[in-house]
Amino acid sequence: MRARDRRYGKSSTKTRVGIATAILAGGAVAAGAALAASHGAAATATSAAFSSHAGNEGTVLSSAMTNWNGSRQISYAQLAQLTQARQFSQARHNGKTVAVQRGIVVLATKKFLVLQSSNGSLHLWLLSGRTKFQDVSNTMAGTRALTASTSAAQQAMRSGNMIPATSLLAGSPTTAAAMLTPTPATQTVTVQVANTNLTVTITVSRSMATVNQTATMPQAAMPAWSPVTFTQNAWQATHALARGDLALVAGTRSHWTLHAQLVLFTPLSTAAVGGRTATGTGATPVVTPTAAPTHW
Repeated sequence: MRARDRRYGKSSTKTRVGIATAILAGGAVAAGAALAASHGAAATATSAAFSSHAGNEGTVLSSAMTNWNGSRQISYAQLAQLTQARQFSQARHNGKTVAVQRGIVVLATKKFLVLQSSNGSLHLWLLSGRTKFQDVSNTMAGTRALTASTSAAQQAMRSGNMIPATSLLAGSPTTAAAMLTPTPATQTVTVQVANTNLTVTITVSRSMATVNQTATMPQAAMPAWSPVTFTQNAWQATHALARGDLALVAGTRSHWTLHAQLVLFTPLSTAAVGGRTATGTGATPVVTPTAAPTHW
């Protein structure tokens, strides 16, 4: 699959559980006792499975970020294992909260990016000088890590068909096309970072994005109330990452804010997702989902 960087004018080619029936020697009392025991065992097994899943996800995600500088191929393989993390997911590992999100970029700035997952959930990730960015559009291993789908990665790499990957990460090609196409209709999203004063509202009209931010975005402290408004080109690139790109972001959560350590992405073009969307003059519905972190 060739890189499809719209910013330089390139186009895309691109058991039964078998349930054994117990034969009880006793009457109703024995049956009741067996049923209670069964329910207790099932509850214990479910709890153990959940704990194992959460612990495994945290270990794999932490290892993928740690291995990045030493072996990207190992990191790619580990991120591809996280097939349960189709949207946003977080887990505890060694006393820290690690997190991962797959989705489409709503806006990338120098200090943060906003990612929207296929279920419509929005999360704001803070960027720093330590954040690593990697365009994976030309690598099978990287695209598999991005999508957590061997099939979607194969179609993207072999024939340039980005529809499966776009559907997995953005929800639909239509959603992606709306992100890629300048339009007079106003598109607004709001992200409120739970348990903080930080709310970011992004309003995109034609090619410009207006950002209203209510608080600071420190790397090692809670956001402090400090309203600010700024504008930028909606498709302005940050380390080659821009609005409409498919992306995976991995990092940590501290002081209730998400901190990006690793960003894998693939640029999209309107051709890759089936052409341009209609350009009307009426305002589009305002989308105001809220980032809702799990409380540990």
